[in-house]
Amino acid sequence: MPHSSLHPSIPRPRGNKDKKAAFVLLSICLAALWELGEPADHILRWLVLHLASEQLGLLFKGLCSLAEELCHVHSRYQGNYWRAVRACLGCPIRCGVLLLLSCYGYTFLPNTAGLPFAWMVALLGLSQALNILLDLQGLAPAVISTVCEQGNFNVAHGLAWSYYIGYLRLILPGLQARIRTYNQRHNNTARGAGSHKLYILFPLDCGVPDDLSVADPNIRFLHKLPEQSADRAGIKGRVYTNSIYEILENGKPVGTCVLEYATPLQTLFAMSQDSRAGFSREERLEQAKLFCQTLADILADSPESQNCRLIVYLAAEGCGFSLSQEILKHLKQEEKEEVTVGTMGPLGVPEPSTLDEEPQLLISGMDQPLPLRTDAF
Repeated sequence: MPHSSLHPSIPRPRGNKDKKAAFVLLSICLAALWELGEPADHILRWLVLHLASEQLGLLFKGLCSLAEELCHVHSRYQGNYWRAVRACLGCPIRCGVLLLLSCYGYTFLPNTAGLPFAWMVALLGLSQALNILLDLQGLAPAVISTVCEQGNFNVAHGLAWSYYIGYLRLILPGLQARIRTYNQRHNNTARGAGSHKLYILFPLDCGVPDDLSVADPNIRFLHKLPEQSADRAGIKGRVYTNSIYEILENGKPVGTCVLEYATPLQTLFAMSQDSRAGFSREERLEQAKLFCQTLADILADSPESQNCRLIVYLAAEGCGFSLSQEILKHLKQEEKEEVTVGTMGPLGVPEPSTLDEEPQLLISGMDQPLPLRTDAF
């Protein structure tokens, strides 16, 4: 199963496998009809008739939806009836073509059942009415999830953009300057190469304690970074602060970093605990994964991304997971990447050594040689 590079449990966006499966189904059905020996024109006529029936049924369903939308035309469509019609029935040209196709199919194609046109239209309306009343054509959860992902309608999408625009985009540009100021005041405490970034913890189960030492006693609060303030939404001098933590191993400090949880995960957890939100545990897990992937996609196209690193994990019960060790792994990986980049040229290519170059003779253009002594001038 394809997954994101952030964590094996985070899925990638859905592809077009459904269209490939539909193409395979189309090929199988055409082969079956050819094997049955049906004439091509006969198959085509019945296919047009069947498509016309389906589209006419969808048109009836859209008219039923329009009856509800007309009751909200002022609040949802600003009093524009035409927008309400288009929202339910789609493009008017498409509707007109479907009506003409349906009339042609029922009028000119052979009616082997001998049923009148009005009777067949009434039967289609009856079937659509039963579908709506009994919810026989409800969308599958996978279809709903696909529509929400492709249209960016998920809770996770809004949370990710709010977290980036309302927080990360404000603090990340000046983060390294604040860390330098902190080091000047505290004897270069955050001195490691991996200590110059903001590490954001992403527990996919949304378990976000307010005290990091509760999650792991080997994570110890050290100091606060110098505060950053900005005027936001009418709030003068709104203060943003971050915390420096010390990571312990065998009781000894082995690393320091700016560390915090992604606070929107607390919102997802609280929604799953409130019955009014209608948010199940499974939906919370799905939205947490989408939130993480959406935020990673946003940061991938942002210059501020070099100042932060996401730590995504799913701490299953009884697996011996250690959050401090997970953080240490990322710190070491960051230091290794810094060393690799530091030994490379500006484009990631090792800088050439002058010792490998061929010696060059420097020949003067003067006629007479100059003396070696400098006092001759």
